Amino acid sequence: MSARERQDLLVEDYGLIENSFERFQLIVDTAHSTLAPYPEEFRTDDRLVPGCVSRVWLAVRESDDGHFTVMIDSEAPALKSIGVLFCRVYSGATAREIRETEPDFIERLAIDRHLTPTRLRGVSQIRKVLLELVTNPG
Repeated sequence: MSARERQDLLVEDYGLIENSFERFQLIVDTAHSTLAPYPEEFRTDDRLVPGCVSRVWLAVRESDDGHFTVMIDSEAPALKSIGVLFCRVYSGATAREIRETEPDFIERLAIDRHLTPTRLRGVSQIRKVLLELVTNPG
């Protein structure tokens, strides 16, 4: 399944909840429970996403076949849960897929309506750092 298809499925699943506030609350309350523990060896300052109000760590692993696993953690429950959605969409994708698949689930699920401008900039920074990491893994 491609990153685009995973994103569409994610939007379809959460889109069943019509009220955007209830949808966002469900994402915050449950999404992070599916996240694999973030590797302690990656909890370093150089893995911090700059521009986020709360600390957010982001790392990628590239497999031999060129597909990436995206790993994220945050001290803030909302960002951690949104990070899980990034992991669900982009893990298993190639660098090209990651570059070509904008995270439009943020708007399609109306997550952006429930974030402060500062947090929204943080989400934008997650995307920016992810693109840098898949362009220059390692």
